[in-house]
Amino acid sequence: MHFSIPETSVQTDDKGVPYRSYSVHINGILHCKLRYRQFHSFHQQLRREFGNSLPSFPPKKLFTLNESEIEERRLHIEKYLQLVSQDARISNSPTFNTLLLAAQQETSRETNENISLDIFLMNEHRVTVDIQTVEQTDSVLEKVCTQLNVAEEYHYCFSLFLIRRDRDGDITIVRKLQDFESPYISQKALSAAEEELEISGPLKIVLRKSCWDSTIDDALLTDSASLNLLYIQTVADIERGWILTSAETKQQLALMQAKGAKRQYMEVARSLKFYGYMIFRPCICDYPEPHSRATLALGKSCLNMRLYTPSGEIKEVTFKVTRIRCWRIMTSGKPLTNSSEPDSKLELSFEYLVAADKLQWITVVSSQAILMSLCLQSMVEELVRVKAGEKDPSKLTRCASNRHRQRSRNIQVGSESPDVNEGCSGPVDYTVRKLAEKFSVVNMKSASMAAENVFVENEMFIEMSDTNSIHSL
Repeated sequence: MHFSIPETSVQTDDKGVPYRSYSVHINGILHCKLRYRQFHSFHQQLRREFGNSLPSFPPKKLFTLNESEIEERRLHIEKYLQLVSQDARISNSPTFNTLLLAAQQETSRETNENISLDIFLMNEHRVTVDIQTVEQTDSVLEKVCTQLNVAEEYHYCFSLFLIRRDRDGDITIVRKLQDFESPYISQKALSAAEEELEISGPLKIVLRKSCWDSTIDDALLTDSASLNLLYIQTVADIERGWILTSAETKQQLALMQAKGAKRQYMEVARSLKFYGYMIFRPCICDYPEPHSRATLALGKSCLNMRLYTPSGEIKEVTFKVTRIRCWRIMTSGKPLTNSSEPDSKLELSFEYLVAADKLQWITVVSSQAILMSLCLQSMVEELVRVKAGEKDPSKLTRCASNRHRQRSRNIQVGSESPDVNEGCSGPVDYTVRKLAEKFSVVNMKSASMAAENVFVENEMFIEMSDTNSIHSL
């Protein structure tokens, strides 16, 4: 997850007393606004649970801070949040996620009420679940999967996403919902923000498969409910053109679809190009040259880039995830595009081993840059667990401690920390934590500050013995 505090502002409390508020953005979206004492209480609760291994936290001051000191404190708190969020023991703990959920609830001033929430499948089928307005994402996910009769061990092979239908009729995957937030509050807040910016199309919460390893699909296809979900998603992705197929194969699949031969349909579909990939909207990149138009897809341990040449040709290159040394998310000082989109300056930059002795930075400008980064990170985490010998689908997709839900929902920021289970631990999760530290760096305030924090090396980065690692398809 990517934390940033791009700004502060002066607010007034209920008694009319002014105070300094820090705007916390998570994965590029405003999550909450907190004052220093709430951050300090947050730090104290984490320290009680995780000891003195936490990064340094800005100390209290006796006197009022000037603007320079406020900026220094903003940067310090931002760095603190970035570091603690990269420790899987902490970021996967119920304490951490419940505190962030409480902060979102407090900032949105949302009361805890019982409501019905609509969740959609990729074919627009609606599933309505009864939840509380402040209920966490994983709890909502469990209710949806249970209602659809998905076996419990496969619940976390799926995730909830916010998806928008655009003016051109296509859809954009805007955000992957995570357990530090309430799907209801996030959908409501982001819908209001997009309406203010006059961005077309309503936001819907959609259930999609979110795992990458093909062996997980093998297991999902043995369960009738998860088979049905994969089938619905695959049919929709083929119709949308996200999965490529020839006219002959498409006709063959249509016959299987008419017969209701779902398993046979999936056997054919799994061999098609871009099955199991996440497809992103067209973007701008600096490879092979500045201002190149491209469409990115992530899957099968690769990042695929379809480049559109001025002559109208399409050239494809594939970057292996194991040859990406590190990556970062940041705002661009010099945008690669003149797009008028408010978030068009968001960049994903990755350092790639293009030859045995040559590393090259490649930059992509896209409003989905943070989603790309989160997909890369989850893909790498799966690779690490597979390498460690893990075969259980429920453990391949995420830290096992995420299944221990914190049932108390009305916890105020700064209240006493609840009793919780241990966070991620053990050799596999520790490896994931170290890898995440090296892979994910964010500073949304400026590109220059982000560049200071670039991490190098990772345990899945593979040195080459050949001389060419970018393969034209």
